[in-house]
Amino acid sequence: MIITETSKGDIAILALYGRLNQYSANELAQHRSVLYPDQMVVIDLEHVENVDEDGLEDIIYTLRHKHKASAVSVPAGDKPLRRSFESANVNEKIQLFDDKDAATEYLESWQRDHA
Repeated sequence: MIITETSKGDIAILALYGRLNQYSANELAQHRSVLYPDQMVVIDLEHVENVDEDGLEDIIYTLRHKHKASAVSVPAGDKPLRRSFESANVNEKIQLFDDKDAATEYLESWQRDHA
């Protein structure tokens, strides 16, 4: 898996490319923006080819342990992946969006409301 990082203000946007499984999710969990608990993060899954159950669980576990809100962008057309996130009962700290721009706007708003 390839991870590229951009940012918008204090928000790290991590775009993932390739397959997301237990091994590549571990790589994501070790990424500096994810390790820092106060860093707000958007995980962009638009270019992910395949997500297995272990990879999904690892993303959710990692993001649940952040102090601030996080967001995941799941393409609107990828209904199975969206259902997987929804059925995992992600808490209020992890929100799902159709694209990274909507996810980033949500985190900017969250940041203003919790400053």
